[in-house]
Amino acid sequence: MSDSAGLARKTISFAALLRDLREARSLTQQELAAAARVSLAAVSALERGRRTQPQPHTVRALAAALQLRDADRMALLSTLGRAGDAELEMPSRTLTPRTPSPPGVEVVGRDDDVAEIVAALGTTPGRLVTLTGPGGVGKTTIALTAAAVVAAERPGAVYFADLTDVTDPDDVLAAVAHAAACAADTVTGLAEHLAGTSALLVLDNLERVTACGPHLAELLTASPDTVILATSRVPLRLRREREVRIAPLGASAAEQLFGERLVAAGAPPMGRADDSAVAQLCRRADGLPLAIELLAAAAARLGPRALLARIDALTVLPVAGPQDLPARQRTMAATVEWSCQMLGPAARHLLPRLSMLPGSFSLDTVDAIAAADAADAADAVGAFAELIEHSLVVRADDTGPVTRYRMLEPVRRHAVETLEPADREHVRRSVAQWALRAGRAHVVAIRGRGDMTAVERVETDRHVLRLGFDHLVDTGRHDAAAELLWSLWLPLWMTGHTHEALAWTNRLHEDDLSEQGRARWLVARAGSNRVAADLFTTAERAMRLAERIDDASLAAEAAIFASAAALRLGDFDGSRALLARAEVLLNKHLDVERDVWAAVHVPIGYGDGALLRGDRAAAARYWRAAADTARKLGSEFSVPAVLAECAQAARSEGRLDDAAVMLAVAAKLSPQQDERPRTHVAGVAAALAADLGDVASARWWEEVAGSEPVPDSDQLGERFRELVRRADTVSGRD
Repeated sequence: MSDSAGLARKTISFAALLRDLREARSLTQQELAAAARVSLAAVSALERGRRTQPQPHTVRALAAALQLRDADRMALLSTLGRAGDAELEMPSRTLTPRTPSPPGVEVVGRDDDVAEIVAALGTTPGRLVTLTGPGGVGKTTIALTAAAVVAAERPGAVYFADLTDVTDPDDVLAAVAHAAACAADTVTGLAEHLAGTSALLVLDNLERVTACGPHLAELLTASPDTVILATSRVPLRLRREREVRIAPLGASAAEQLFGERLVAAGAPPMGRADDSAVAQLCRRADGLPLAIELLAAAAARLGPRALLARIDALTVLPVAGPQDLPARQRTMAATVEWSCQMLGPAARHLLPRLSMLPGSFSLDTVDAIAAADAADAADAVGAFAELIEHSLVVRADDTGPVTRYRMLEPVRRHAVETLEPADREHVRRSVAQWALRAGRAHVVAIRGRGDMTAVERVETDRHVLRLGFDHLVDTGRHDAAAELLWSLWLPLWMTGHTHEALAWTNRLHEDDLSEQGRARWLVARAGSNRVAADLFTTAERAMRLAERIDDASLAAEAAIFASAAALRLGDFDGSRALLARAEVLLNKHLDVERDVWAAVHVPIGYGDGALLRGDRAAAARYWRAAADTARKLGSEFSVPAVLAECAQAARSEGRLDDAAVMLAVAAKLSPQQDERPRTHVAGVAAALAADLGDVASARWWEEVAGSEPVPDSDQLGERFRELVRRADTVSGRD
């Protein structure tokens, strides 16, 4: 009987039998690993039962190292549920190396990416380049293209290993060795096989086995002529690694790819009427080549315009994905789910909740969504960072004061479908609570300090704030909704979103509000609706109601609006009387330093009245006084920004000459060190020049609005004077 036959009969696992066979021969794990030319980690994992289905080549190597007799070999196989010992026989044929195949489709818009990768492969000290990015962005296609360029430029073998089906990091070296036609699966054996070949190893889909990183680092150390190009949805996190993040396609390349895939699918040539639909479909795909290809296949059958009209109602596209792609890439849902399977519990829980947020969002909003659940709150930052690492959340393209993030649209569409109703309600409630806190902070920052950064925050957060506002209305918290509305109408107006603010007011009904809620609602409605007759009625009602409830701040604000309405109705005396009333409220009932907005808008209102009476010099003096007031109060409040919005209003009323005067004064008042107000004023000037029929001037102003730095003060001053002269001519003042 063999020395292990008795043991085999009572063994219940491969792990126990392997350990007994090794110990019977007085071998350590390290000695067995060296003899079998497998990794020590592999032997350890097998004996601990962590790996229960070893690869045939691993069993073959262990059996040879242990010098097993026939009975022992059969006993070892029986523990794996395998009949016969065919798997332990060495293959009768020579191993064939696997080399990369060329991409299956033409590569569009990736020349810069390929050039960067090729350069990195030749210059990265660690000789390991990993392409990362979201599923469907085309990492494999780009890697194959780059590998072809490298193969043409340098001698040496190129091997390709698809690791999609490898689930254990310890099996990665064996898969790489198989691709390189190497029978050994240890670092030493593979390094010996690659010696002197200047090999390029292309390792595709490493995301599920990134723990193999140390083995790859060891291989590169043992094989100094070898270079590795890997693709993964997450980096390997090795010091020697150079990560190249692959971004979605830009608009032009996305539309080109869509058109090419449309033709490849047999669609008739597109007409000009299809251009807009294709552009919108590419935006829905967020530049992801896989999503573009899937949409193009559907558009080839339905037509781009018909598909666009129905895209929001479709949870599954009406055309199957390419059959020559893996199952995980035949739909965007499958691609996203593949990434989700690799997330930890906290990140997997957070992802669908974030999908409720439209547009971009800040980290504060993420905290708010997680705050209601203590476990989520503790893990929020780590879970969010994990989503970013897996490219399920990306940094938004913005230059604002706060870093912002967003979900790629195909990811968001899939994730929101997985959100449970209770979680959906949790997100809306959390966002509403965050919106109220943010609104109160913005009131202090904007009205109290004139903080223009807070105005920008409202501009970028308005879609998320709208989600919170809608929840307050839908759940009957009407006074809270009115408070949020009043907190935000001013920054919405200052950033050109007056129509949106007015739409918010239309969602509330005054009968549902308390007196304070109604006063706030009326003030916000007055600020958002500048039609003179409606404005005067609304503002006067708001003023009287605010005085009755002894809210001097609201009353002063309403008086300023009523004064502006009186001006449009030609009641100059009434307008001045209302401004004087606002001044009394400011002086007697308010700490002026806590209401910069009202303190500045009184002289702005006086200036507007002087302008309508034709006294431009007096108007400019009042506006300069407004800017001086802001500075004396230590405020960042932008009088030029307000004048630019007033100029927009004057344009809409046909007062082109008055609009030009406002812009000229706004330019003079813009701080020299801050170019943002000037570029904003230049944008309005471009629209005004177009109104005046001066196409060349409009183009010049558009260039100024989009350039940094802006022209010097003298050149700008002359251009504004010319704008005023032309507006006066068109208006008949000259």
